[in-house]
Amino acid sequence: MNQQQFEHTAKQLRMKAWQTASRMLNDSDDADDVASETMLRLWAVHDTLHDETHAVRLAVVVARHTAIDHQRRRRPSVSIDSGTRVIPLDIPTTDTPDRKMEWEESEQWLRQRIEQLPPREMQVLRLRQTERRTNAEIAALLGIGEASVATMLSAARRKVFNDIKERNRQ
Repeated sequence: MNQQQFEHTAKQLRMKAWQTASRMLNDSDDADDVASETMLRLWAVHDTLHDETHAVRLAVVVARHTAIDHQRRRRPSVSIDSGTRVIPLDIPTTDTPDRKMEWEESEQWLRQRIEQLPPREMQVLRLRQTERRTNAEIAALLGIGEASVATMLSAARRKVFNDIKERNRQ
């Protein structure tokens, strides 16, 4: 798709991206941000787009993934610092000593589980969760393909998730 064709369909692409993001985020301003980012990403690859249908489909997929990334950045969870220390971001400051001790034990347990991952999986997990890098950035840093990054990240998360499920059964 050349520049003129892209400009001709840009309004439709932005609307599709906005609609997708709006359904996922329930916030008009956030949906606008996602739609803008989607359009920037589409512009970067406009030469490789085959036709209008291909562009619309890609706009929806990119908007969906961008909205998911947007949700992840906003959601409080845990952070893993460079020393594999797990820092819960949502601990109430008025906890009792018992509750704080539980958090510390949970943090230590999770840190041990993460350290038990194969080194490459632990590194990919740290880059993604701590440094908030994209799969493409991680692939470039490690000199591997994006598919390999996604596979390692998925495997690491699955292992930690299964360990958590097993711990909760006990």
